[in-house]
Amino acid sequence: MIAFTFRSRRIVSVRKCIAACVACAFLTGCWDSKEIDKLSIIQGVAIDTNQDMLELTYQHLIAQKSKKNTYTNVTTLDNDSIQAASRDQAKLVSHAPLYNFIRLVLISDQALKKTRIDELLDTFTRSYKPSRKSLVMIVKGNAKEALTKLGKHKDMPAFDLEELAANSVLNSKIPRKTRLGEVSIHISQGTDFIIQRLVTNESNQLAGAALVSGTTKKFVSWVNEKDVIGINWMLGSSKGSIIKVEDPKTKQHMVFEVEDAHSKLIPHVNGEDLSFTVRIKTDIKLNETSVVSAELLKEPFIRTAKETVEGEIRQIVLQSLHKLQKEMRADVAGFGRKVKVNYPAYWDQVKDHWQDTFSKIPVDVQVKVQIERTGAYTKGAGA
Repeated sequence: MIAFTFRSRRIVSVRKCIAACVACAFLTGCWDSKEIDKLSIIQGVAIDTNQDMLELTYQHLIAQKSKKNTYTNVTTLDNDSIQAASRDQAKLVSHAPLYNFIRLVLISDQALKKTRIDELLDTFTRSYKPSRKSLVMIVKGNAKEALTKLGKHKDMPAFDLEELAANSVLNSKIPRKTRLGEVSIHISQGTDFIIQRLVTNESNQLAGAALVSGTTKKFVSWVNEKDVIGINWMLGSSKGSIIKVEDPKTKQHMVFEVEDAHSKLIPHVNGEDLSFTVRIKTDIKLNETSVVSAELLKEPFIRTAKETVEGEIRQIVLQSLHKLQKEMRADVAGFGRKVKVNYPAYWDQVKDHWQDTFSKIPVDVQVKVQIERTGAYTKGAGA
């Protein structure tokens, strides 16, 4: 028995050695590999229009900082197709462009007014095959300008914009960052959606959102910051942001941080009538106030603060809903998806004219706030 066990272990060891030798034999490199120093890695792409042509700007990894706080590692080309413009880089850049690591795609509002977003992004999903996590932003004005501006920390613009987009978890005035894969889903489902809006003045800055139609796949309008706040509450995307209210009695300000936020869109069908209930639940903590500290632990203060925050959130959501239903006629919060899932037969009746139906449905907004802590303390003498 001992001899058999020894032979078995020996056989396993021999097999491992053979496998290692075979593996080493194949570690000679890929047949079609290219030296990394012979490649130009594209990090960002900006899409603009130049009369009837598309204007493509590419940001390469190797950066050159000028004395005017701009980046010069960009190439700009005009063509009637994105794929053709990318191939034209061979006439300008000696190193072969590599598109697999694109961090973000910037689209000007003018380009998106003329051309569908699925057409503008087609080559990125079909040919380049970058990560579906690549970010997409809509730029007011020339998108290429964003790739020439240094960030506050002097980072390469593509890197800086990627980090800037992630800051949406700290500020509910901008929507959550939108990735290439998410845009593809909206396109396939034919749903309206919003994308972060980038403004290029003295520096790059996020400000509100751009509305893209699920029907035309084109730019519709800008969404202001206050309406974005309401949309984020409906989407349950307000965690990490703040909400500022005023104590109705003392007129002192209170600033709360949203520690957790959840939302639920509940459809109700009664015969031919459709209505919705939007339920929002959030946990908050008091981060800043000018209210006398001794009052913060008292039940009347906590109750009043809770009711005040609930009323503020409800008002913001109702204002955003009014704008979405009556002016933009755009369902960016996913009301239609809820009807489709919960009442498929009813959805079949309204899906072809959902825009009209959505603009008329009554919506009841219910908000429940839980104040986790107020950070109350007693100031000592001389404090």
